[in-house]
Amino acid sequence: MGSSTLWTTAPASSTRSKAPGLCPGSSCPTATAPWGKDKGLPGKAMAPLRLVWMWLLVAGTQGVKDGDMRLADGGSSNEGRVEIYYSGQWGTVCENMWDLTDASVVCRALGFQNATEALGGAAFGPETRGVYTLDLSGELPAALEQIFESQKGCDLFIRVKVREEDELAICAHKLILSTNPEAHGLWKEPGSRVTMEVDAECVPTVKDFIRYLYSRRIDVSLSSVKCLHKLASAYQAEQLQSYCGHLFAILIPQDPSFRTPLELYAYALATRDPVLEEICVQFLAWNFGALTQAEAWLSVPPGLLQDLLSRTELVVPSELVLLRAVDEWSRERSTSHKEVEGLVEKVRFPMMPPRDLFSLQFNLSLYWSHEALLQKKILQALEFHTVPFELLAQYWGLNLTEDAYQPRLYTSPTWSESVMSSSYSPYRSFQTPQHPSFLFQASSVSWSLVYLPTLQSCWNYGFSCSSDDPPLLALSKSSYSSPTIGYENRALLHCEGSFVADVIDFKGWKALIPSALGTNSSRSTSLFPCPAGFFSRFQVVIRPFYLTNSTGMD
Repeated sequence: MGSSTLWTTAPASSTRSKAPGLCPGSSCPTATAPWGKDKGLPGKAMAPLRLVWMWLLVAGTQGVKDGDMRLADGGSSNEGRVEIYYSGQWGTVCENMWDLTDASVVCRALGFQNATEALGGAAFGPETRGVYTLDLSGELPAALEQIFESQKGCDLFIRVKVREEDELAICAHKLILSTNPEAHGLWKEPGSRVTMEVDAECVPTVKDFIRYLYSRRIDVSLSSVKCLHKLASAYQAEQLQSYCGHLFAILIPQDPSFRTPLELYAYALATRDPVLEEICVQFLAWNFGALTQAEAWLSVPPGLLQDLLSRTELVVPSELVLLRAVDEWSRERSTSHKEVEGLVEKVRFPMMPPRDLFSLQFNLSLYWSHEALLQKKILQALEFHTVPFELLAQYWGLNLTEDAYQPRLYTSPTWSESVMSSSYSPYRSFQTPQHPSFLFQASSVSWSLVYLPTLQSCWNYGFSCSSDDPPLLALSKSSYSSPTIGYENRALLHCEGSFVADVIDFKGWKALIPSALGTNSSRSTSLFPCPAGFFSRFQVVIRPFYLTNSTGMD
């Protein structure tokens, strides 16, 4: 279902600047220092606190070299505008959160005790020579990662334990972690020691997590997203937690074995995360036919299978294929009698033609162990196929809006047709039965399907589209159908032929196609983004149902 993808995030950038036109130059912040330890004169300074801390850690103090600071244009040697030497030039640095704390750090770095005042608004005038803004934001993440990787000069020691057993020891630097709000959940109490309790599978990810707290950037992949989300949740790294949550829908389709969505489903249940749970179930429902062919099919838990079989938007070739898959699942798992009965109750027997219903007694292994239930279901289905629905409602009181009488998303040629997005002529005409009931076996409905990528293509095929409509699918019915039958048709959006990325409704004759990657701001994005940037195939599924009142859908 696509190649592995690495996602990089830096959700908490430490670089700040003023509005365009204010920086670099005269508006850089300034500060006043109290009596110096040598001169006894007031001093002034300017520079961002975080930048200075990083400068102290990375650059050091080595004469007039990159990273050195000075005070310029002040009334004395201990006051002025802060400038930093970089690439042979002295330049100013702008900061929009300049305060007395920042100024104090600068003053102490330059040999003074403290700062008494922080001034803004170019109090010491503009820089009249060549002015450069020093922006180390691109270099700092790598430099901070190097500090972490060195494991030297630490004052915080982290023990990583799995079930009370030590697995890993890491050392860190309080000064750096204290500047990152996302690290506060890890280092809650004063002291030099921290213990992290993690699952065994997440031990290899712990160093990546701590490194992220230094550099505020991290690479997230299919193999690491669950553990990073788990660590971020446990230690209140909310931005990383949110980012990983956003990536679940992007990364899940990358695993053609279906093991990842099944693992994440179990994780969602364990952590009581309904959003992640629904993402997993939705992906498995839209790709149910492929799931039943995968090795992971037999490891689907009973509760999840119950949920899947309850859904109308379940993509499968036919109801018979679904029942056979359930039969295999129950046989290989040695499932209890009660569990199997619960699953059989979810099967929509009226959606199987009489020929398939008759064959069940010969090719379904669970038939004889659940004979009474299956015979009851088959009789119910045969009545649906042979008795007009008005009589069923009148004499049996059947509610034909129940799930058992509603078709799922059947992808067999009987009920569906496809067009390729790359086709020179993306037009198809096809026929389907009027209705699943055997009463309509002799009559069919003709349909026309066309993919309309542009406004010009709408005009070419005789459709009236607005400029906001394309790309879209157009579906029209070109023959008579019974007034007692309505249609709720759907379109499946296939990504690279490997997975169903979304399912869309037809509003009248048209279905607007969402953006495959979210690059079109005026369009909604498919639930599962398509890495290729476009959908390779569009498959229309016809879904007839009985109209039980005078209003209809067509």
